[in-house]
Amino acid sequence: MWKTHQAYYGPLHFAAIGTMLAFLALGIVLGIKAKGSGRSRDKAMTILGFVFIALEAFKIIFRLIVNEGADLTLISFQICSIPMYLLPCIYFMKDGKLKQAFIGYVSFQSFTSAFFYFVKPAAVIGTSYIAISLHSILWHALMVCSGVYAMISYGLLTKEGFRTFIYSYILWVVTVAIAIILDIILINANPDTALNLFYIAPNSTFKYPLLGILFKQPKPYPLFILCFLIYYFIGGFAIYGIGYGITRLCTRKK
Repeated sequence: MWKTHQAYYGPLHFAAIGTMLAFLALGIVLGIKAKGSGRSRDKAMTILGFVFIALEAFKIIFRLIVNEGADLTLISFQICSIPMYLLPCIYFMKDGKLKQAFIGYVSFQSFTSAFFYFVKPAAVIGTSYIAISLHSILWHALMVCSGVYAMISYGLLTKEGFRTFIYSYILWVVTVAIAIILDIILINANPDTALNLFYIAPNSTFKYPLLGILFKQPKPYPLFILCFLIYYFIGGFAIYGIGYGITRLCTRKK
């Protein structure tokens, strides 16, 4: 356990940011090396999916042993955990729109969420257990690494890659709809539930950066959800646009 309470923008927080940047650089290097390598990219993504499953199993077992939040919050259905369900399938999928959506989700939606997670890494700072802090750092750093790896190795930072971004956004909207339905059902069943899928439950107190300025509470709920969808579209498109611009500059220099 941590001997002292950890604070945002303290040593642990900066160590988390440093780890994420190192994994970001690693993902860029590996992505460049794997570009155009065909099925080996799919295999790498699927292997990483099973790594995420192993990490998630460790977290669940650990939380049950120490009884830290051993409740419905053990259910893993957040933006940064969805790739755990998608990645293991990639190697076994035929090329097509669904596979593009799976790869795009990791490249844009979860990458965006994981990257900006390090602005306020609640799970890293808020726990008393070193293991949970390290798990959260590793999980989100790997998500950043896999995202940029997929963007580069699959050549998604091109005009053609925009189509993959759109497919992934549609898939993301579907997962948002599932999260909303489950949140509402669980709140009606137990108003005191701590579960808050995608952190957009009607009673959520979580504040997304910038979006939290417009909505102190998720009310009116339909308008909040609409703005949330636009908010993530802009975020994902910004990542795509920046990556596309950098790719064009690097190509011109060559």
